[in-house]
Amino acid sequence: MKLKEDFFRVISTSHTATGIDYKVVFNPEHQIYKSHFPNNPITPGVCIIQIVKELAIEITNHNLFLKKLSSAKFLNVINPLKNEEVTFSIFISLKEDEKYKVDALVYHEHLQFAKLSMLFNKQ
Repeated sequence: MKLKEDFFRVISTSHTATGIDYKVVFNPEHQIYKSHFPNNPITPGVCIIQIVKELAIEITNHNLFLKKLSSAKFLNVINPLKNEEVTFSIFISLKEDEKYKVDALVYHEHLQFAKLSMLFNKQ
């Protein structure tokens, strides 16, 4: 299920020395938030993983399949009503075996929401 432009939107992109930063906003009216949780919307961890995948697909210009979730640390919840803008910093390296290693840091200012490290196969 593709989430971009429905669940979240990219409002700006900037290249850094090590990767790309995407500033995103979430749609607090999305159906996912009606279930997770009514009157206290919290962005599910699986959605954060999917957002990183969609952004990695954009960067690599390849359809990707999640091979391994090496590390996933969810440090704080993302409430779209309180956290209007969130940055996804994406760092990608191509491994020898044609797999992409993707590291992501999700934050706003000094508040970190998640740190992820994943391995993707090209499809």
